[in-house]
Amino acid sequence: MNRLIEYGTVEAIPFYNCSRQSFEEWEATGVKRQWLGYPLIVFGTFIELLYIPIIYIIFKTRLIKHACYKIIVVLAFIDMCATCCSCLITGPLLILGSVFCMYPTFTYVAGSFALAMWCMACATTVSLFANRILSIAFHEYADVIEKRLAYFSIVFSISYGFYMFMFTPTICYNSVWISWIPDPLSELTPSEKAADMYKNRPQAWNNWVFVSCMFILFSIYCGMVKKIARGQKSKASMAIFIQCIIICFFNTVSALIYNALSFVTPDFWILLLGQLCWSINHGCPALIYITMNETIKREFKKLVFGITTKYKNRPQAWNNWVFVSCMFILFSIYCGMFKKIVRGQKSKASMAVS
Repeated sequence: MNRLIEYGTVEAIPFYNCSRQSFEEWEATGVKRQWLGYPLIVFGTFIELLYIPIIYIIFKTRLIKHACYKIIVVLAFIDMCATCCSCLITGPLLILGSVFCMYPTFTYVAGSFALAMWCMACATTVSLFANRILSIAFHEYADVIEKRLAYFSIVFSISYGFYMFMFTPTICYNSVWISWIPDPLSELTPSEKAADMYKNRPQAWNNWVFVSCMFILFSIYCGMVKKIARGQKSKASMAIFIQCIIICFFNTVSALIYNALSFVTPDFWILLLGQLCWSINHGCPALIYITMNETIKREFKKLVFGITTKYKNRPQAWNNWVFVSCMFILFSIYCGMFKKIVRGQKSKASMAVS
């Protein structure tokens, strides 16, 4: 965004000028994908509406007094903003078959915002994971450690997001690639100067550091499993930790896929998987909270459906297996559906790229 402030307009920024072709000519270079755009809009709207009662319940039940829930609330707001980018903005752009030069100013600003939300989500997710590990490992000092870490994490995440929004190159949406990519593809002839202008090193470092941190934290947790598997308090901690693991999963997959794009020429299905993981990544926490968190699940039923039930200490393992099984079945069905779509769309995407 600092470049936009410096030059005044997007098209005045070097290598972002789109004047060599008309709007109609740029529109012809895109690929309209209504079959993906409309489902993203529906999914995004559903997730946004789902987060509202969840945040309300966390405050109503005073879960917010716990340090980890302070981070969860911040992550929820970040996920709502990120869902707006990954679904409610990306969806219409897919329907229109948009490329950067069709709506340069909007795409430039939206790309910077999407990048900032992604990096903030990564930082907050690592903080949430680290918070749970420290809480389990040093439960005698949990109150002191968790609160300080939570406030530090929140301040750091917001500052980090502001830096990525203001001082790093944007990412530009392209319907052909089904992705937000650094290159606006506005230049007729690629050049090293242009490539250097588009390159976003902080984003690449963000993804690698995030994946590395997740690997280290998982390794530490695996070494702690035997010790934390005893006692009722440890079981409660394990239940929260399982939720953290699932929240982190899609974030890690998305980071790996987008970093892999720097080294390999992506097939259509890889691009599609990256878009889906990015969208699901910011939506799955809301689904986890209402299915795996007993307090939020109970209050959600009461608030939304008017169902009042007494708390029953059902086995957490059974609830987890039902959730995982449903996710696996739905994912398997979707894989079978989009396999057919990919066969028909892959040739079109290849022709559009060429």
